[in-house]
Amino acid sequence: MKAGIREIQVKEDKTVKELMDELRLSCLPILLELNGEIFYPGEIKDKKLERGDKVALIPLIAGG
Repeated sequence: MKAGIREIQVKEDKTVKELMDELRLSCLPILLELNGEIFYPGEIKDKKLERGDKVALIPLIAGG
């Protein structure tokens, strides 16, 4: 596991929003890596996950 990135193996079909709700991440802006492809926050809420998908949820952190 890489620092700041949580890798998850999907065990059942669900949406990204359902997964984020389960993990209590719904209010955080995150990038989604789904089977090696990157999706931005506005693109992911309704994206369907299928059993066996490899998912990485990457929190967006801003600073200055």
